[in-house]
Amino acid sequence: MAVAPTIPRISADEYLNSSYHPDREYVDGVLVERGEATIAHALLQVILCSHLSAYRKQFHFEPLPSVRTQIVEGARYRIPDLMLCPVPLPAGKIVNSIPWAVIEILSPDDRLSEQLARFRDYKQIGVLHMVLLDPEDLVAYRFENGALAQTRFTSLELPTGDLPFDSEELFQRLAARLSRGATLS
Repeated sequence: MAVAPTIPRISADEYLNSSYHPDREYVDGVLVERGEATIAHALLQVILCSHLSAYRKQFHFEPLPSVRTQIVEGARYRIPDLMLCPVPLPAGKIVNSIPWAVIEILSPDDRLSEQLARFRDYKQIGVLHMVLLDPEDLVAYRFENGALAQTRFTSLELPTGDLPFDSEELFQRLAARLSRGATLS
């Protein structure tokens, strides 16, 4: 009879004081790999950071890419592709305050069940907006009522106002950069 392999468990303290390349999430004592970024994934992350940085002072947030985020102290830490955190930011190495928005960018090897688990975690801590962007098919999804609903975003309603967030325009920027081979022209 075959025996299932045991998954090595580590403490939250060890996780929080270690570096992994690529970084991993921590779920109930187990390290969880994240999907590998593609060129389209990375370019969309850059486009989003640039777009959102233009509004950071006006709407009083910082866009933070790929930062460990506390879901349950000592038990669960996720790493969103990008999040909008109200200022002032927490002190330390991790985000232990509630982001206003979390944006995940789909990687080809991401599984739907894992993405939904992440969004349920974000919902658990009170994140206002949970967005999934597919850089291959150029489709946007909103997490609501426990499921992903395809949508077209025009803005994100933050406590400080309506942040312009046109998903179609952002996808157009990505498509233009990909069609040029991401040259500087």
